[in-house]
This record gives sequence, C-alpha cells and structure tokens, in this order.
Amino acid sequence: MIVMNWKTIGKAAVSIGLMLYLISKLDVNTLYETFTQTNISLLSISLPFIVLMYLVKARKWQALLNCINVRVPTRRSLDIILIGTFYGAITPGRTGEVSRAFYLNVESSRSIPTVIMDRILDMICLMILSVLSIVLFFQDKNLIYLMASVMAIFAAGMFVITNEKIVTLVFGVFSQNIEYKENYIKTIKEIAGNKKVIFSVFSLTLGYYLLNLIVYWIVIKSLNPSLNSLLTFSLPIVVVLGNFPISISGFGVRELVSVTIFHMLNESSAYGFSCSVILYFLTTLLPAVFGFLLTLRKNVKI
Repeated sequence: MIVMNWKTIGKAAVSIGLMLYLISKLDVNTLYETFTQTNISLLSISLPFIVLMYLVKARKWQALLNCINVRVPTRRSLDIILIGTFYGAITPGRTGEVSRAFYLNVESSRSIPTVIMDRILDMICLMILSVLSIVLFFQDKNLIYLMASVMAIFAAGMFVITNEKIVTLVFGVFSQNIEYKENYIKTIKEIAGNKKVIFSVFSLTLGYYLLNLIVYWIVIKSLNPSLNSLLTFSLPIVVVLGNFPISISGFGVRELVSVTIFHMLNESSAYGFSCSVILYFLTTLLPAVFGFLLTLRKNVKI
C-alpha cells in the first residue's frame, strides 16, 4: 500500500507540475480571456453528441458481455460505464475503469477480461487514428518517436496480460487460485476468438471516436471560429499520449501535447490549453460527476 501511495503522489506531482509549468509559460490574462470568450451556445451543441458517445460506449461493453453470456440491459451498462468513468478520472492511465467489472454479479475472473478487451480495442483504434493523423497532417519527428514508444509499451502490455505463464505468475503473487486464472484465460480467448464480436466492438469504437472528433471540432470552433480545422485530427494523438500512466487521468500530459500541436500549426498555445481542459470537462469530468452520484446508490449491482 505504501508503494502505491507513493506512486499516486508521484503521478499527482507530475500532473500539478506540468499544469503549473504550462500556466507559467502562458499569459494568464490571455488564458482568462480565452475561457471567458468561449461561445457557450455553440459549445452546448456538443452535449447530444457526448450522450451518444456514452450510449455507444455502453453498447460496445454490452456486446463484450453478451459474448460471455452475461446479459446486461443498456441502461445498466450505461450506469456502470459512468461509474467506471468516475474511477478512471481519478486514477493514472484511467486504470480505475476496471472497477466496472466489480459492479456485476459475475465472477471477476470473467468480467475483468471484458473491460481489458474493451480498453485494448480502444487503444488499437486510437493508435490507428493517431498514425493516420501523423502521416496525413502532423509530420513531426518527435510525435513519431513518442507514438512508436507508446505502441511498443502497448504491445508489451498486451503480451503481459494475455500470456498464460505471466498471468499465472501474477495471479500467484495475489494469491488467486488456479480456477480464477483458468477462467480469466478462458474468457480472454473466448472473446478474442469471436471475430464477429471483435469486428462489431471495433466498429462501435471507431464510431465512438468519430463522435469524439465532432465534439472536439465544436470545442475548437467555440473558442475561435478561425482556428485551423486540421487541429480536430490531433485528438487521437492527444488521447493516446494522455493515457500514458505517468499522471492522474492524463492531466497535464494531455494539455502539454495539445499546446505543442497547436503551436505546430501556428495557433495560440492558450487555445491549445483551453481546448484540452474544456474537452476533458465535457467528455470526462461531467460524466464522472454522474458516475460519482451513481456510486452513492445502495443497489448498483445487477
């Protein structure tokens, strides 16, 4: 526990340090004007798209659960997704989203793999979109090196969580029995082997991020209609690098990447900072508040 506490403190320090560094480099008055001059009417148009995003997210997790014969109503799936968003918002790399698995009356050795596969498909989709964005719009060496590093780490992570020998070793450390490990491996293979479900969930994931791109474009234009529309396609890069687990919920890292990309296209860094913060508020923090309220309910399991 002490190690985990120090890790959390370290990641919180990274988030706070990066945010303070960015604010020190940006003009505070310009930042204030950027936020206060945001077109709220235009920004409000993004809300229906955000609702759709979460409905799609709920549906794709529902599809993964159906694959292992766990039936969950869409409304309940949405509730648990929002709860996972709350825990994800306060943990490094959104690892808290795994908490979803514990809000089902199913063995966690069966439910955890559905969350893991959901995140894997998320990251694969994001990395494909990020590579396309870099190749087509942002030919920057630093971004290429960063993305290559993230892809290598992701590949290593996938190997660790799907390799039977490593899983056995890890479960042994946490004193999990053989049956738990076998259920976990069986469920991973069951989902991965169902090509129809994988294709369906990947398609829904792609739809989710296309909706996210629309929301990002609305946020950009609500800040300033004259901002370069190509900035919209930087979103996958910002999200991928923001998921790197060195800060709390990507806070600070995400803003740094956004500021860097805005600067690359000769746009004000203040807009890059503001855009990232507003998007995070709309698509993560606001849903996380609803998720927190749902955790207060006594009967949240099914």
